[in-house]
Amino acid sequence: MTKRIFRSILCVSVAVLAAILIITLGVVYGYVNVQQRSELRDEAVYLAPGVEADGAEYLRKLEQTEKRITLVDPDGTVLYDNQADPSVMENHGNREEIREALATGEGEASRRSHSLEEPTLYYAKRLESGQVLRLAGSEYHVFTVFANLLYPMCAVSLFMVLMAAFFAMRASGKIVEPINRLDLEEVKEGDVYEEIAPLIRKITHQKETIVKQVLEAQKQQREFEDMKERLRREFTANVSHELKTPLTSISGFAEIIQNGIVKPEDIPGFAGKIFEESQRLIVLVNDIIKISQLDEGGIPYDKEEIDLYEMAEEVLGRLEEPARKKHLNLQLLGEHVKIGGVRMILDEVIYNLCDNAVKYNRENGTVIVRVKRDRKGTQLVVADTGIGIAKEHQGRVFERFYRVDKSHSKSIGGTGLGLSIVKHGAAFLGAAVELDSRPDEGTVVTLTWKS
Repeated sequence: MTKRIFRSILCVSVAVLAAILIITLGVVYGYVNVQQRSELRDEAVYLAPGVEADGAEYLRKLEQTEKRITLVDPDGTVLYDNQADPSVMENHGNREEIREALATGEGEASRRSHSLEEPTLYYAKRLESGQVLRLAGSEYHVFTVFANLLYPMCAVSLFMVLMAAFFAMRASGKIVEPINRLDLEEVKEGDVYEEIAPLIRKITHQKETIVKQVLEAQKQQREFEDMKERLRREFTANVSHELKTPLTSISGFAEIIQNGIVKPEDIPGFAGKIFEESQRLIVLVNDIIKISQLDEGGIPYDKEEIDLYEMAEEVLGRLEEPARKKHLNLQLLGEHVKIGGVRMILDEVIYNLCDNAVKYNRENGTVIVRVKRDRKGTQLVVADTGIGIAKEHQGRVFERFYRVDKSHSKSIGGTGLGLSIVKHGAAFLGAAVELDSRPDEGTVVTLTWKS
């Protein structure tokens, strides 16, 4: 443990030292670069009056200098260069610093020189004659600056590393000393410093904690088993009841027709009722299958990019007819946002939300679907002005076959599995479901895909 603490402290110290050296190198390099540019600018300003008076002749009379001096005509023709033959040099009108100087009076650039084949800093100044005086100097590379500072940096670094190692060794020994002095046969919190007290308390109460955890786990397991059994019985009873209701109706209407006690003109009506109940039975069975597939992950699927706005638009299009019968105003707001998911499952989730918003709405009500993306992620919000859900029911509406008002639900249709499909489908798609509802005001359901 002592070695680990020592290595950790030493590594942190070395990392901090390295960061300081890198920052220092960057600051020094930036300073040198600024100084280079300033020297070029000052020398250009110094030479400008002489060039304006005597032109290139003035430059030829100058003593040899490390700086490269170039005089360029407004059309880009090189008139003079102290390190290359102007007659073989290409037109400089397209050089960045030349263009900038002609446009604004002065220009700067940093690039590799075609003539000298080395990184070069350029400064150009436009003269009153329209010509451009350009000075250039070799740009110090960051490694050049590093080489110049290598010896002092190495000396300082070695000294700092040795100091860090010394203090790390001392600190690690001090940290573990109270732990090494612990008497595990008779542990007392007062024998060590305060930072070790939580460890002492943990050792002292370890057995008691383990026993409590085991008892709590056993209790939770029993509760879980009881809950599973209760849900299984409820599901079986609900499925039996929901299947029995349409089957009883179908059987009754068929028996009446079979016994010939129906007038011929009433047969189409009875047949229509048989058809309605059979369709209700098919929808119920399909919903049960969907729930089971979502539970078991047995749905064959291919994930793809889906435009959430377009899918919501398609779903609202399929609900236009039932909405028209109740004189509802369907609105789709927001933006086109794409998410990754399974089209069939996403369609089922959005359809069930919108279908509920239509079914449980009031005459002349409104259904608003909004698609948006913000800091929380991507959201699909379905809001209605319907009958709402009381607070005591909101925690259970996503359960299978749960209905707030069974008589009302029966009159408008539905299997009681819609919101359960929404919950399981959203979980499959990686979305969180939030419900906010107030009786007689409406309901808002939000699906959120976190960024």
